[in-house]
Amino acid sequence: IAAFIAIVVSGCASIPLSTALQLSTLKPQSLAQIDPTQVRVKLSVSSGYEVDISRSRLKLSLSDSTGTSRMAEMPLSLLLKSTGKRSGGLFSSDVPVNTYDLALSPEGTRKLQALQQSLLVTKNGKFAFSVTAPFSKTPPNADNVTFWADLKLSNKDAYLPLINGATIKFEHEAGS
Repeated sequence: IAAFIAIVVSGCASIPLSTALQLSTLKPQSLAQIDPTQVRVKLSVSSGYEVDISRSRLKLSLSDSTGTSRMAEMPLSLLLKSTGKRSGGLFSSDVPVNTYDLALSPEGTRKLQALQQSLLVTKNGKFAFSVTAPFSKTPPNADNVTFWADLKLSNKDAYLPLINGATIKFEHEAGS
């Protein structure tokens, strides 16, 4: 079983249309104005799965019009872990989940601040967010996991749904 979730947001990478529209209006220079201490990530995974917070990362990659690329891989820290339910969709039952409310760790905050310095001079650049969240626990004989990932860039903003109830199915090899 794959032991991680990699959630990538760039262009229109299978994210909700409302999120794509909101992110399309955000310029790299606007990212330089974000207070790193207010950045939040909310991950929800099917009950029975646990996320390894110590190995979880929020990544921000940017490239400018000259082709120069920069990236910050920012560790996350746990603010709150809870259980609950998330919507399974229009014709599906709600899904029991473990939800992790995360913030940038002090190291993550420093890494974002360093990247923000280069954002101030970037013109016509593109950026992409991604979240890596390895599992620390999976149910025995699991055949799928459903997950959600939401990003909030400031305390005054609402969470932007990056991945909304995506299900990954696992294939088991014979004898495993």
